[in-house]
Amino acid sequence: MMSFFQMILNYFIIAMTFINVIAFGNTPERASRYDITDEETVRIMSYNVRYGEYEDRFRIVPQLIGDNMPDSVGIQECTYQWYLTIKAFLPEYEFIGVGRDTGDKSKDCGEMSAVLYRKDKYKLIDSGTFWVSETPDEVSFGWDAVCRRICTWVILENKNTGERYAHVNTHLDHEGELARVNGSKMVSEFALSFSMPTVLTGDFNLKKNTDLYNGIIATGLRDTQDMAEISEYGKTFHAYNGGKEGDPIDFIFVNDRINTVFKYKIVRTKYGGKYSSDHYPIYADMSF
Repeated sequence: MMSFFQMILNYFIIAMTFINVIAFGNTPERASRYDITDEETVRIMSYNVRYGEYEDRFRIVPQLIGDNMPDSVGIQECTYQWYLTIKAFLPEYEFIGVGRDTGDKSKDCGEMSAVLYRKDKYKLIDSGTFWVSETPDEVSFGWDAVCRRICTWVILENKNTGERYAHVNTHLDHEGELARVNGSKMVSEFALSFSMPTVLTGDFNLKKNTDLYNGIIATGLRDTQDMAEISEYGKTFHAYNGGKEGDPIDFIFVNDRINTVFKYKIVRTKYGGKYSSDHYPIYADMSF
């Protein structure tokens, strides 16, 4: 049961979040979703929002999501405070996910690898979270990982067409080599278990064209960066320093039910001279 102190602290965090919204105003008015892409195009984003430096970035993280208007976005390093902020600034999105340390949404829940989706366009058919470990149904560490790691997934149905797709999102360990080997295999096999168009997003903490990356490709998943008619290359982790040269560690993979990718984008936008995170978000526009 939640302690009295924890309950008061949670209310304080909620109050401060909404005070920030009122004091600084909502994010700028956005263009129509279809000023960006047409209705048949599905935009999938992956975005490591970075767990720290909250006060400098609490407006621009949700603003970047809102400005690019993905149909669904897999986010990593989402703390409870980020959860409250995203709910306050992005009411057009539904938030699915739980913390890796507790399996719920609370002050001590730890980072979430959540999926956000557009409530106006989709309804939720199913969802879940498992731990990237030998005991996926329990709060647990996997292999040699230094952090608990999770994978959150949703099945979404287009309200107009009835078309469904699955979005799987994860964040693999940054130090444990065995955890990355087994974790990448585990989440890839899970993504391939769906008999519908499926996207797998995440911060994989592995570089393109390495043995671990090639292992994911060998399962049958494909990298949207290479599939896209219009694409770009460069690093995705930049430690707030910017720049392009380097290899990505964030990816959007798809199964063989998705064959058309129009565009792949590394979002290097600054707001007020600041990057929104130490990672560049990425998105891919595709058709099912």
